Amino acid sequence: MSFASRRTAAWLLASTALCAPILGLPAVAAAQAASPETATEVSEIVVTGQREAQRAAIEVKRRQFEVMDAVSSDDIGKLPDHNTAAALRRIPGVSIMEDQGEPRWPILRGLASTYNRTTIDGAFVGSVDESARTVPMDIVPSVMAGRLEVIKTVTPENDGNAIGGVINVRTRSAFDRKGPFFDGMGSYGVYERSGDVRNDDPSYRLSFATGRRFGANDEWGVVIGASHEQLDYDIPQVEVAAPSVREYDADGKPVNSGAATGSGIQVPTQHRLFWYNNTKQRSGLNGKLEWRPNEDFRWEASALWASMEDDEERIEFRTEPNGNVASQTATSGVFAAGRNIVGLNQPITQREIGLVRSGFQWDATPQWTLDGDLSWSTAALETPNTAYEFRTAANSNFGFSYDTSDFFPVFTPTNPATFRDASLYNLQQRRVSLTTSDEDTVQARFNAAFDDGGFDHNLKIKVGGLLRSSERSFANSRTDYKTAPGFAFTFDEVNVAGPTELIQGRYPFGDRIDTAAAESFFEANRGRFTATSSLPTGNYDVTEDVYAAYGQASYRIGDVTLLGGLRYEKTEVESQAVRNTGGVLTPAQNEGGYENWLPSVHLRWDVREDMVVRAAWTNTIGRGDFGSLAASENLSFDGSQPTLSRGNPNLKPRESEGFDLSFEYYPTDGLVSVAVFSKSIDNEIFTLSGVERMDVGRGVEDVLVSTPTNAQSAEIRGIELGFQQALTMLPAPFDGFGVSANATFLDTEFTFLTSAGERHTGLFQQPDTTTNASIYYQRGPLEARISHNYVGGFLETINDTIPNADQYWKGRHLYDASISWRFDNGMTVFVEGQNLNDAGRREVTGPGRTYLQESAEYGRTFWLGLSASF
Repeated sequence: MSFASRRTAAWLLASTALCAPILGLPAVAAAQAASPETATEVSEIVVTGQREAQRAAIEVKRRQFEVMDAVSSDDIGKLPDHNTAAALRRIPGVSIMEDQGEPRWPILRGLASTYNRTTIDGAFVGSVDESARTVPMDIVPSVMAGRLEVIKTVTPENDGNAIGGVINVRTRSAFDRKGPFFDGMGSYGVYERSGDVRNDDPSYRLSFATGRRFGANDEWGVVIGASHEQLDYDIPQVEVAAPSVREYDADGKPVNSGAATGSGIQVPTQHRLFWYNNTKQRSGLNGKLEWRPNEDFRWEASALWASMEDDEERIEFRTEPNGNVASQTATSGVFAAGRNIVGLNQPITQREIGLVRSGFQWDATPQWTLDGDLSWSTAALETPNTAYEFRTAANSNFGFSYDTSDFFPVFTPTNPATFRDASLYNLQQRRVSLTTSDEDTVQARFNAAFDDGGFDHNLKIKVGGLLRSSERSFANSRTDYKTAPGFAFTFDEVNVAGPTELIQGRYPFGDRIDTAAAESFFEANRGRFTATSSLPTGNYDVTEDVYAAYGQASYRIGDVTLLGGLRYEKTEVESQAVRNTGGVLTPAQNEGGYENWLPSVHLRWDVREDMVVRAAWTNTIGRGDFGSLAASENLSFDGSQPTLSRGNPNLKPRESEGFDLSFEYYPTDGLVSVAVFSKSIDNEIFTLSGVERMDVGRGVEDVLVSTPTNAQSAEIRGIELGFQQALTMLPAPFDGFGVSANATFLDTEFTFLTSAGERHTGLFQQPDTTTNASIYYQRGPLEARISHNYVGGFLETINDTIPNADQYWKGRHLYDASISWRFDNGMTVFVEGQNLNDAGRREVTGPGRTYLQESAEYGRTFWLGLSASF
């Protein structure tokens, strides 16, 4: 289904759901009410500033039964956190994985986003990834959120696929406000790095949300919201392909890093300069209709659509050695021959999510409450890409010497005139590819809760069930165009001056491929190219059905409440794919399933009015990514090194057992919290990577082959610290200050088998330290905030055969600041700065994790805007 068709279908269904009560259609399931076990429901607080937002979030945490943190509506989209992903990183135990300098994927207590469940008002949200079960939170419009909730110790009523936890977006409600409301914002951004290669489009953000109650007794409520943003920025980058370093033996021949015959001197395998230009657009629409005819019944229907388009141009200049090294020292050497490559990639990544849900809550009797929901979620990914690559011959014209005395190695050409001679670069290929992924999910839930209403001794029971069916399909196509015999297409036909800025202050990029000129040349000479289409070995269809039921009961005696329960989940999976067997496509169909019994016990002790102790023992699972379960092979290119991903239908789901203990103290306008936790994960899933020599359409070369597999075990132990305090006890004007800080420290162990034997590392893609700190000032119409975020280093990629080729992200500090002035008429003007310390991303590899793998520069960003709230 095309993107336009999906959008039309989504809004037809949305209109049906919103109009159901008016047309007399039956309204089934949806409002996730606060469960009798989990909390006394917290009414949304109308916030007017950072201090009130902090109070609202603290109150939510205090009232909840399980370990949960929240970001209240005034902090969602609050400077410097423009999107929901950035707002989440302010929560203890939450860090955010970035992509191209933007916060995107949340990590809960060191567990990546694929371990977590993302919901909107409790409804399942589809994933917009080629393979993984991930929801990039930057695509979820922040304007629709009334509160972001992070549940870290799930009870049996929560989805079992939540090893890290549950992220729930609770949408705005017209019943949160006493009267009509309107919130709007517009801002203009300036990126420090923008316009040096391709586009120089304006960066801006626009959003609004409005709502009101209506009807004879204000029993109806409606909220609508919309947002749109455009961002344009450049990212200069230097990197080395995997494996990034190698050694040479006594004869100067290349061997793997760490090989017994190697010299111990690490030499970069190549040198790659990239320059990205990204023009991104995000748009979103959402609406909610509610009916509350009395205190005992409520119904609601909601719909949302959100999209993101990333129009990217990625240019590359690469140098790689050919043959043996000579004149080698500890930091230098000479290659008599080499080869250069000039590349261009133009992927346009389009992501969309849609959600329609409808539901009810009915207090049938003073003791019994029934609720449920029915939801449909859709997600789509589409990435067309046109790429060019020109290569030189591997000979002495492109020999060079290298110097590795600095972290950033320097390659100096032996013959500078021929090294950059565009007429010596011949077309290797023009590639046109298309990748699509579609996911549709239907989910139905029903719950029944009993509350005896006791004062000194209170019994609560809740039972329920869930049915969910998901269909995921993936398809890709690729056609390679090469010049016919006797026809030459060289770089000098289409070259143009590249970016003027030196990358890392030392690397000139040189000429690049002119996109328009390359396409014009191809169209004018189309008949002189030969085309080869790839076999669709990466295509797959996966159907997954989940049947779940649970029962839980809590009993309160005085200040102590104990909850216990059991969740049962049955999963059935069927996949269809094809594999290439000697050039012949062979169907590969697999069916399977598994059952999981997930008990848990939770305790809450209200030691005093201002002090709470919580403890939990939980069991959860983590299903493998859809692409990992299919017996398929998917070949992708990042502009240089090919990556071949193979599925593994025999993957088992992760199984996790967790223990949590937390202490919380609530002074006036503040919070002090300490939590310790541990998780033991069996059947941990990770991607094992190795380099193989093969021909994937452009000659024999190194191909990075990755396969998901189950590890032997994984262990996580951590401590979480949080502190928030409005300093209202200080004399004026210092009573306007407030502070917020949190830190999470992890100790992880990961044991897995490789072809070289058993290995022990830290957990894959999990930072060992994350911290957040903010100092704000709010007095009268003035608000200001300075924030710091730190995400520690972590293991990113594991190499099967070469431990020295493992890749790690280094830790990164971010500093942001904002200031605003609110006028009496409801208007607020604001200024903010992001990444004020000009922090980039750095990835390392090799012995001691001290060698360059990748380094990207993002630059600072400044925003000026106006908001209105009435």
